[in-house]
Amino acid sequence: MGTTLVVNPGSSSKKYALYNDGEPVIEIRFEKTNTGFETCLSVIGGQQTCESVSAIGFSDAFSKVFSSTRDYLKQANLSELDSIVVRVVSPGTFFQKHAEVDKEYLDQLNKRQASAPLHIPTILKEIKSIQKHYPKIRIIAASDSAFHADMPPQARDFSIAVKDVKKFDIHRFGYHGLSVASVVRRIHSVIGQDPERMVVCHIGNGVSVTAVKGGKSVDTTMGFSPTSGLPMGSRAGDIDSAALLELMRVKNFRPTDAEMYLNTNGGLSGMAQDSDIRRLLDRRSKHDPVAVQALDTFAYNIQKAVAAMTVALGGLDVLVLTATASVRSSELRCLILSGLTHLGVDVHQDRNDLFVGKEGVVSSNNSQIKVVVMKTDEMGEMEQVARQLNLPN
Repeated sequence: MGTTLVVNPGSSSKKYALYNDGEPVIEIRFEKTNTGFETCLSVIGGQQTCESVSAIGFSDAFSKVFSSTRDYLKQANLSELDSIVVRVVSPGTFFQKHAEVDKEYLDQLNKRQASAPLHIPTILKEIKSIQKHYPKIRIIAASDSAFHADMPPQARDFSIAVKDVKKFDIHRFGYHGLSVASVVRRIHSVIGQDPERMVVCHIGNGVSVTAVKGGKSVDTTMGFSPTSGLPMGSRAGDIDSAALLELMRVKNFRPTDAEMYLNTNGGLSGMAQDSDIRRLLDRRSKHDPVAVQALDTFAYNIQKAVAAMTVALGGLDVLVLTATASVRSSELRCLILSGLTHLGVDVHQDRNDLFVGKEGVVSSNNSQIKVVVMKTDEMGEMEQVARQLNLPN
């Protein structure tokens, strides 16, 4: 199978992993902390080492990844990289498939920058760094919306003029597809079954809820761009179009200004001036009314989305909470799940408290819906994509 480097530049962090014969051997992550930036390197089966990095070091993260990867391959007597796979988040039917990154792909990605300003510029910069350090290697784009490509028309289409839909390629593309696909791939190993009707809540800095029927996406909250859907860390999610037009008028916004406003001044950051759920939960425990209101709004929107997805599924068998925020915090899970008792959700408090940073079932034996906490495995899913495309170097 060879060696594959997985590159996952997110909206608030950068994650990398080196796979050899389908198994991860080193993992490297860069993320923003309360005091600046940090990078952590883990050798599988060994110890994790972390250190602070400058803003420049965070921006040029791939240079460190290149050095660490080269050193590891040399020490382990492994061959050079066979492929590099990059997570791509971009609106467009063109991007709803996994593909090789070539000139046409980069041209198309450049054209879409304004539609996903938190993601595409970072992706393009990452690809440029890869090409600088590995000028001859083949780069594979793992589409974050490919999992949603076959959603039924009633979920995929907006109620606008058909001619504009066709001419300008305006659809609900959906995102977090790699995360949801990883849940579908691994759910049997966690609960011993493959549920027919499942809702997956991806709750991190980005937030989405997806209805999965028979292993396939049938609806999801994110729409044309990853800005849309539910309130997130700093993204507003869905907003009344007239309210957005009013904001553009009173604030003299151009389209690019409005796009950045929705991406950076919305969600928890807009409501509570902080996008870190851990800090907001701490403020909530101290009865800070701003944090209470922000988290109540955040949870309420997720609850509504879960209920709406039961329409797409015709019921619900399993509810999965995945991604960093929901895996780390039993308190956040309680806040969300407490509003779903009418659907038949019954949380087992001891189990919920036990599974912090772990995977398992947190619902009671009497719960009509099985509630599961699972770690997302976008990196492993991307490695699977690279393997399936079978693009030799």
